[in-house]
Amino acid sequence: MDDAHRIYRELVLREFWPEIRVGLNLAFYRTYCVPRIARLLLGTGELTGRPLKRAYDTGVIMYELIAHGVDHPRGRQVLSALNRMHRAHDISDEDYRYVLGTLVFIPTRWVDRYGPRPLTTVQRAATLGFYRQVGAAMGIPAIPATWEGFEAEFEAYERAAFAFDPAAATLLASTKDLMVQRLPKPVRRFGFVRSMTAASLDVLLDEPARRALGRPEPSPILRLTVHIGLKLRAWVRRWRPVPVADQWQPGRANVAYPAGYTLDQIGPHT
Repeated sequence: MDDAHRIYRELVLREFWPEIRVGLNLAFYRTYCVPRIARLLLGTGELTGRPLKRAYDTGVIMYELIAHGVDHPRGRQVLSALNRMHRAHDISDEDYRYVLGTLVFIPTRWVDRYGPRPLTTVQRAATLGFYRQVGAAMGIPAIPATWEGFEAEFEAYERAAFAFDPAAATLLASTKDLMVQRLPKPVRRFGFVRSMTAASLDVLLDEPARRALGRPEPSPILRLTVHIGLKLRAWVRRWRPVPVADQWQPGRANVAYPAGYTLDQIGPHT
C-alpha cells in the first residue's frame, strides 16, 4: 500500500468517515448536472428501474477501491467490472475526467466546510494521488498532476457544461428518496420526513447545481438551520477521537444487500 492510498484510506474509512460519505453522495448527484451524462445515466435504465441497487453498487465499487486499492485482487476485480460497464457507452475523456474530479473536489469541499477540521496539504495530495491511480487504471488520459491544475479544469468544465435537462429531473426524482431509505424505519412513515429530506438536499447543493437540476432556492430559514446544525455537529466531532477501526467492511449487509454481497453481484447483469 503506497502513501497516497494509505493516507486517503484513513481519511475515508476512519477520520472523516461521515463527512466524506456525504461528499461522495453529493458528487453522485452532481453528475446529473451535465446533460449528456444525465441522458446516458437515464438511458441505461438502472437508476430508474433499480435505483436502490444502482446507488449501493456505486457505493460498493468506490469503497472497495478505497479499502483495497487498485492493485489488490478485489480492487482489480472491481476495476474490471467498472471498465466493462463503461466500455458499453461512448464517453469522452473530458467527461471521464470530470466525474473523477467530482470524487476529488466535492467531498474535500464538504470536509473543509463541515468537517471537524479542513484537510491538510498532505491529505489533499493523497486524495489527488489516489484518484490519479484509479484514473490511470481506467485508462483516463491527461489527468492533471496538480491540485490547482485539476481544480481549474474541473471548474471550467462545469461553467461550460452545466445546464438543465429533463433527464436530470427524472434521475433526481428516482433517486432522492434513497436518502429517506437510509433513515430508521419508524421515521420513514411520516410524510413530512420525505419533504424535509428533499428540501435538505436543496440546501446541500450549491447554486450552480440547483439551477442545473431545476431545484428551487431553499428558504433562508431552512438554509440557516441546516448550516447551524452542521456547524454544531462539526464542533462536537472535533472533540471525538478518531475511530481505531474501519467504519466500512467489505461484504457487509446494507439496504440493497440485506444478507451482504459478493463482488460478482455488483453491477448490471443483462
